[in-house]
Amino acid sequence: MDNQAAVTGKRAVRLTADGVQNITIFVIFMAVCAVGYFFEPELFMSNENIINIFVSSSSVIMVAAPVTLVLISGNLDLSVGGVGAMCAVLFGLMTHYGVSIPLAVLFSILCGAASGFICGLSISAFALPSFIISLAFKYIGRGVALIGAHGAVVFGIPYGVAPIGGSMFGFPLPMLYAIAATLIFMFIQANTVFGSKCYATGANMQASKLSGVSDKLVVTGVFTLSGIMAAFAGIVLTSRVIAADSGIFPSLESDCIIAAVLGGTDINGGRGTVFGMFIGALFITVLTNIMNMQGLTVYVQNVVKGFVLILAIVLNGVIRERVRV
Repeated sequence: MDNQAAVTGKRAVRLTADGVQNITIFVIFMAVCAVGYFFEPELFMSNENIINIFVSSSSVIMVAAPVTLVLISGNLDLSVGGVGAMCAVLFGLMTHYGVSIPLAVLFSILCGAASGFICGLSISAFALPSFIISLAFKYIGRGVALIGAHGAVVFGIPYGVAPIGGSMFGFPLPMLYAIAATLIFMFIQANTVFGSKCYATGANMQASKLSGVSDKLVVTGVFTLSGIMAAFAGIVLTSRVIAADSGIFPSLESDCIIAAVLGGTDINGGRGTVFGMFIGALFITVLTNIMNMQGLTVYVQNVVKGFVLILAIVLNGVIRERVRV
């Protein structure tokens, strides 16, 4: 093949493991869509259902985009659900007490950024396990949210926040936010020095240090981005329902990790793509959508999702062994 390419003057196309994984999950996703169309052709392909799928998965996609970079860097972020709830309650309280909406958005996002920054800095500066530290920040964020909302929901939020989670040109803004977040983080992952450093740190931290890569900068950076997007997701959801619920995002961190792993991200670091995460998030949402149409209970759905996750990890392992970069 290489000789023939040399004779013809054409370059042979080689797919990386990430490329093969992206193609594989996309093919599986299309197959699941075909199953949905087979069972409910009119309902499944209706504009309302397609938009509902995107809106339902929007929070996961927005937050899972930076979480994918966290995983690529060889870390875990279990704080996003708590941070998102904390920033949502902060946003709700500020607008409730008359703070201007732009200022409330800014302070809430800064709060998420600060939380992610402190979490990432604690992990990188003291060489602490990201699993435990991010879990601690999850509990801190959730606790602050419960304290701020008195364990319930903050009502009395002005309806002026509604446009943040509304629609534009007939398209729901949460869907557009999710697509924009995917494109932005795809660019960061594939076309920036920071993205390359995330891969280097996750693949071999000691080697990356010797080559001049600052693991503190990388880890602190990815956790800060994760906190920012968690805060933004909380603001968007609060704007949609005109209320700040301290109990939102109960399983956001696990949903983000599932979406990333389904999309081919190696939970040990060094491999993965934001595009794969995007397809993975849509895949799990479409699967849930189909099971809802068929009247399956939540208990059965959880069993199916568990098996799907196991199969995804096995598939990732097979592709990693068979495809060499």
